[in-house]
Amino acid sequence: MRNIRIYFAKKGRLKFVSHLDMTRFMARIITKSKIPIWYTEGFNQHIYMNFALPLSLGYEGLYEIMDFRLVDDKYSIEECLEALKKVSPHDIEFLKIRETFAPMKEIAFAEYVLDFETLNEETASKLSDFLKRESIICSKKGKKGKIREIDIAPKIKSFDFENNNLTLILTAGNENTLNPSLVLDAFFADSKITPIFYTVKRTMVFNEKLEVFE
Repeated sequence: MRNIRIYFAKKGRLKFVSHLDMTRFMARIITKSKIPIWYTEGFNQHIYMNFALPLSLGYEGLYEIMDFRLVDDKYSIEECLEALKKVSPHDIEFLKIRETFAPMKEIAFAEYVLDFETLNEETASKLSDFLKRESIICSKKGKKGKIREIDIAPKIKSFDFENNNLTLILTAGNENTLNPSLVLDAFFADSKITPIFYTVKRTMVFNEKLEVFE
């Protein structure tokens, strides 16, 4: 049995598929591909899959990661990748596959690109000043529905503006993930600016040294 990691892009209409439905969707793709995958044991057997970072509903992901296991030692990873590509729909793209990889606990940051429908110079300047603050206190709802105040400024590693695009590198992994929508919600609430429509793409995942996580 071999541990395998596959990298894929989730785009287009698939951004409206929740993480739970995405898990079911990937299981169907894997079943259709007929790759020799390992199933969990016990009464309710199912395909073993482990995703690196669940993607928020409405976000596109250009560097998504999923681990699984192959039970046939003679089945090459190249065959596996091609088999998945043959049965994948238009809005999902399998990029690469590997057998040697870092543990997911080493994920430390994620890069997001926010594309604004319109972003005038004044709003861009205010947003830039907001992101430079040493402290940004906002409210966040926990898993049990409890509201608590957190300082998100230390979780913003860097940002960059280019035209109507804002690139954010935020903390990610375990309980330390900062959602870019929380950052923008805090900005609009603080500045009293009417929220502007924007789309989000998660473009990359990094380790603590800001090296591409593989």
